[in-house]
Amino acid sequence: MTMKRYLFLIITLFPLLISAEVITMDLTTATDLLANPVTYSASYGDGYYDCTDVWDSTYNDSGFCQFIYTNDARFMLSHMPSMMSYGGMSWEGFTLSKVSQDTANVFGCVANGGLAGVATPYVIGYFSEWVTESQGFSSNIILFDQEYYPEYVYICQNSNTMEAIANGNVFNARPFTENDTLALIISALNGSLEETQSLTYYLAVDGEMNRGWVKVPLAALGKTSGLSFRMTTTDTGDFGSNTPLYFALDALTINTAQPTALPNIPTPSTSYQKIIVDGQILILCGEDKYTVVGQIVH
Repeated sequence: MTMKRYLFLIITLFPLLISAEVITMDLTTATDLLANPVTYSASYGDGYYDCTDVWDSTYNDSGFCQFIYTNDARFMLSHMPSMMSYGGMSWEGFTLSKVSQDTANVFGCVANGGLAGVATPYVIGYFSEWVTESQGFSSNIILFDQEYYPEYVYICQNSNTMEAIANGNVFNARPFTENDTLALIISALNGSLEETQSLTYYLAVDGEMNRGWVKVPLAALGKTSGLSFRMTTTDTGDFGSNTPLYFALDALTINTAQPTALPNIPTPSTSYQKIIVDGQILILCGEDKYTVVGQIVH
């Protein structure tokens, strides 16, 4: 190939190379509907519900607190404050936290901070079965400003949930056995907030529990207008789940371009099996492990 043709090829491909944009949720840019920057409580509440270092509008029932926005509103996180659901001191959906004490606080995570380190911001999700059933879609949704291809998100165990599944609590939750599961179901949303493709990440399964930030691939969900998060547990009672349905997330990353096609899982001459590693479902084929969309795991 001559230098002239080589340069022509580079110039032709350059717009394609720069057209793709990878966007990672940046919680330092978080605002409410009125573009007020998110600020965190200095001291408020105690015990399970100590709101120190938590978004100070978590319990604000004003309309401008119904979503949390980041990255110039490219990400919109659902938030249902008090008086909009049960009434009184309650909230569902998402809030932001910098809680760094690994206690049984509902606003904490076992990593004591976001992916960037101790006391850095992260997202706390509270999945409400009641709200989800009554409104017809999940209490926990993250909408995008346009359609994107989700790449991955980091998930961590909530401190209050960890305490409950490890030791039980006074609200009828019992300690988990190796037969129990706590699952986070992540689904793609279309423009009508209908769930399409889904995948499952296990916060607890086979006696193992999430104990830190784990990267969960999302490429299998395809192009989507947003994401829905639901939780299920094997510890249930007459009024629904006994396990507190909290989780933490950080560094949700999306792409304007479709990911490169992934290799197919080879058809083995011997049998293959489904395994769970760090809460993720993998396919074991011989000595190789693959994700459910065919990407080899090294």
